Amino acid sequence: MEQVITDDGCALWSRVSGTGSPVVLVHGGPGWWDVFDKLAGMLADDFTVYQWDQRGAGRSDRRGPYTLARFVADLETIRNHTSQEKVHLLGHSWGAILALEYAQAHPDRVDCLLLVSSVGLDGPPPSYRQRVAEILAAEPCEDEWLARISTGFANRSTALSQARRLNTPRFEPNKECAEALLAEVRALPDRITPCGNVTSQTLIIHGAHDLRPPAGTDSLLAALPNAQRAIVPDAAHYPWLEDPEHFRRLTRAFLLRQAAYDATAVE
Repeated sequence: MEQVITDDGCALWSRVSGTGSPVVLVHGGPGWWDVFDKLAGMLADDFTVYQWDQRGAGRSDRRGPYTLARFVADLETIRNHTSQEKVHLLGHSWGAILALEYAQAHPDRVDCLLLVSSVGLDGPPPSYRQRVAEILAAEPCEDEWLARISTGFANRSTALSQARRLNTPRFEPNKECAEALLAEVRALPDRITPCGNVTSQTLIIHGAHDLRPPAGTDSLLAALPNAQRAIVPDAAHYPWLEDPEHFRRLTRAFLLRQAAYDATAVE
């Protein structure tokens, strides 16, 4: 574990594992922290995996500014930390939005892009908020944060325990960060046109039982020049935990195929 310092002096927590071409993981939130230990373990035999906590939460400095431009710049700091010109980029949920924003701004620095449990370009459907409210009302929990995270698991009998394990170690969520970034995303006048800048191969991975349905990513498939989608049948919002073998096969095959193509291109 180490700290990576941004150009404005913010210390970002980071962890590096494995060996091979670099894969940078971009966690969800906003205002959350890296919960990718199991996912990193799936990839570490074939790739060098970079985990990090975004500014404002977890083990990184709790300081702003909380803007898309600043978070894209922070991700560029992590990319620089890999010492590689291009990286594979995997973003989950909010992290998929951030990874896409980065790929739009720096298309020449992204080898391939994986968007896991992303929402579409118009955000989640109204049915999502309604279903979350119904689950929270039916399954009360003293810990509001864990209760909300638990709504992302398909198996309701184990959802709360899964959420608790996912949030260990536990930090204080940053609501200010979340509200600022999500408001900025909602205010963007055009999210379709910038997708044309993303030249890398893109894989959208979505759990069949996600409360944000797979069809919600149709807009991403239409807007991204080189995108395909894969559905994980026995998962909701956290497919690497709910259906790990299927998720591992999908991600590993996609990443290794891209790495093999890059090696051939260099030769």
